[in-house]
Amino acid sequence: MNNFNKDHIKALELMYSELVQPSKLIKYFESDAEFKEWAELGTPEDLRAALIAFEKDELYDHCKVLKQVLLEKTNEERLT
Repeated sequence: MNNFNKDHIKALELMYSELVQPSKLIKYFESDAEFKEWAELGTPEDLRAALIAFEKDELYDHCKVLKQVLLEKTNEERLT
């Protein structure tokens, strides 16, 4: 039983690591607008981390969207 749990946890970790890879994550979005809506859900810290990951995967068009959303959020924070 204990071995089943370890195998199950490993499988879940693998699935999670594949999901959080930017090159795989973007396949779930049907449009750039949908990707932007997703990005707008994040905090500035989330967006900075995403920006680094997307840049590593050389997804520069998506980096532009993340950067735009990050700038909008930081400008909003300054105004409040």
